[in-house]
Amino acid sequence: MIKTLALALCALTLGWAAPSAQAQNYPDRPIRMLVGFPPGGSTDLAARILANRLSQSMGQPVVVENRAGAAGNIAAEAVARAAPDGYTLLMAATSFAAAPAFFDNLPWDPVKDFTPVSMVATVPIMVVTTPSLGVKTLKELVAHSKANPGKLNLASPGSTTLTRLSGEQFKQAAGLDWTTVHYKGGAPAMQDMLAGRSHVMFANISDVIAQVQGGKLQAIAVATPKRTAIAPEVPTIAESGIPGFSFSTWQAVVGPAGMPAPVVTRLNAEIRKAMALQEVQSQFLGFGTDAATGSPEELRTLVAEEVEKIKRVAKAVGATN
Repeated sequence: MIKTLALALCALTLGWAAPSAQAQNYPDRPIRMLVGFPPGGSTDLAARILANRLSQSMGQPVVVENRAGAAGNIAAEAVARAAPDGYTLLMAATSFAAAPAFFDNLPWDPVKDFTPVSMVATVPIMVVTTPSLGVKTLKELVAHSKANPGKLNLASPGSTTLTRLSGEQFKQAAGLDWTTVHYKGGAPAMQDMLAGRSHVMFANISDVIAQVQGGKLQAIAVATPKRTAIAPEVPTIAESGIPGFSFSTWQAVVGPAGMPAPVVTRLNAEIRKAMALQEVQSQFLGFGTDAATGSPEELRTLVAEEVEKIKRVAKAVGATN
């Protein structure tokens, strides 16, 4: 009886020790970081900069793998189904939290099926207009729009994007009669903005800052709660006349549900170290993104809140599928 009990306790102890030992040795092989979008976009760039730093600090290669398609859902599903050992991660974007609002029968849940690791960056949404419109402030844009009802086109880079929702909610909040034109991506939307066929666009600042700096688009406002370091001279929508209006996109690292706590702690610490480097922050600012960090608990709360907020806004503006 005593021998049997001792063996049972030994087995139980080994069972507890195995994950701990695994976490202590983590990582002992390459880590994959999936990105749900093509190479060259802000999410891909963020993943590659971070992966390079993590490869150096953790002593194992962190390999970025692009699994583009379905607004990032293909990559998210692959990570949700992966082993929760810390060797398959996702560089998630805001579309990760927006998916439940736009896709029926989603095979994964952004809150239940993932382990939050760390916030990586925030991407301000900027309101831009065509220079030919002749407006330079949000108040001027609203006044011009009300004087010309139905004559301005709002460019939407995609029906399931947060930039679309922010534009639709602003249009509704300000009581404007804009015609929303949906494009299959940011490139055709940008072409029509530059050609003057569309007149207003809410876009990730990383996608428009070069055109703004080149004088091809007019920056009107940013949708963040505070002004961004990327364009500190541009006022927020809130300070321009619509208090409380706030939208921004973000990027964060998550893994499959059930990852060992020591692995999550190690990853979070390494990401924090990487994002604290001035060189990394400058690289992020270079493509229109503000570097950020946070605890896993803070990220879990953010994702849960974003899921509900996006559902609510999408329903209010009639943008759900």
